[in-house]
Amino acid sequence: MARKLWADTNVIIRIITGDPAAMAQEAEEMIQKVEKGDLVLRLSVLVVAECCWVLESYYEAQALDISDALLKFTNAIGVETEEKPVVQQALLDFSAKKVDFVDAYIAAHAKANPPEDVVTWDKHYQRLDIRHDRPRNW
Repeated sequence: MARKLWADTNVIIRIITGDPAAMAQEAEEMIQKVEKGDLVLRLSVLVVAECCWVLESYYEAQALDISDALLKFTNAIGVETEEKPVVQQALLDFSAKKVDFVDAYIAAHAKANPPEDVVTWDKHYQRLDIRHDRPRNW
């Protein structure tokens, strides 16, 4: 049975960016073990969110590129992603609807776990096709 490891954000960032090279090489060697079935990487929702933030803020990557890279990673053999369908929908909405990943995740999570209502002041939930309103209106 393959050993399961929770992946931290910094490991995923190295795999996606190849930066810095020495760390990326070490991460790539680990990925080879994952591909052979010796290891399984587990990916939490928080790590996906932090990856979006780091790639967008530090690496100045575009949302579509971030979404594509993380969707590919979450679909990789040997990678187990918490709430995979919800996370993948959030990644799609993050890039297509131009909202923060966390807001896209909240909407996707609410849709998957009714009730679908979200309390917020954020207007961009309109783009996420979910019922929402400010606290005083509930």
